[in-house]
Amino acid sequence: MSAPSPRTTAFDQQIPDHLSVVGPGWRPLLMRLHEQLLALAPDYRVDELTPKLGGLRIYVADRFEDDGEFDGTWADAAGRLAETAELEAEKTCESCGSPGRTRFHGDQHGTWIKTLCDGCHSTAHLRGHRG
Repeated sequence: MSAPSPRTTAFDQQIPDHLSVVGPGWRPLLMRLHEQLLALAPDYRVDELTPKLGGLRIYVADRFEDDGEFDGTWADAAGRLAETAELEAEKTCESCGSPGRTRFHGDQHGTWIKTLCDGCHSTAHLRGHRG
């Protein structure tokens, strides 16, 4: 595997470094994914982790063998794990971690799409929460 750039290391591009962009309800599922990826490759890297349209988008960096060959086995395994976490996020409240569903809110104060349980949706709606 090629060496990380001098400014960053693989370990500062892992899931724990991206937790601040998601609500607390999604953090346990992301930490579970982190542990699964660590078991496959301790130096894995995340290219992007972002909430979008009430769900998560997780892009794990490709890996290459010492001879420069693309590691397709890694890509398949990491992709399946990331997809499972994305699907789980679509039915998990972003705020509290309870079962939830995608909610849309739009008014004069703004528009947001989030996955929330009934309780957190009511609270967010009353506060005029913006995602």
